Amino acid sequence: MTREWFIHQLDVYNAFLNVILQEEVYMEQHPSFSHPTLSSHVCHLHKFIYGLKQAPRAWYTRLSDYLISFGFYASNTGTSPFIYSNGHDLIYLLVYVDDLLLTGNNSTLLRHLITLLNSQFKISDLGSVHYFLKIEVTKTAMGFMLS
Repeated sequence: MTREWFIHQLDVYNAFLNVILQEEVYMEQHPSFSHPTLSSHVCHLHKFIYGLKQAPRAWYTRLSDYLISFGFYASNTGTSPFIYSNGHDLIYLLVYVDDLLLTGNNSTLLRHLITLLNSQFKISDLGSVHYFLKIEVTKTAMGFMLS
């Protein structure tokens, strides 16, 4: 049985850039961006970038802390699902790196949460989920078909 909840697919732009480094990290200049006369110099990073092994964990911690401050709690079934429950309001948020699925029974609260997320992190609401993690999602009268 389906509750006919709308499932928003959200994308976080440059998710790792939302996290400030707490330690000093330096990297060699990328060959395509190397300064012609200062090629032996290194870059001092102030934010995480893709490719740093600490970046996914730091981003997850930043997002998780924000969601918990909103009233979510992490599911005990894994690190990805977050649940918000307040009275009759119920929201589920699934996280896969910088891709989010968001659904719940209160569309006004969902829109408010998307606005808040967008104020903290640049978020794009891609609308109803159609394709997530290489899985095609098709809404049917009975619920959703995954293929």
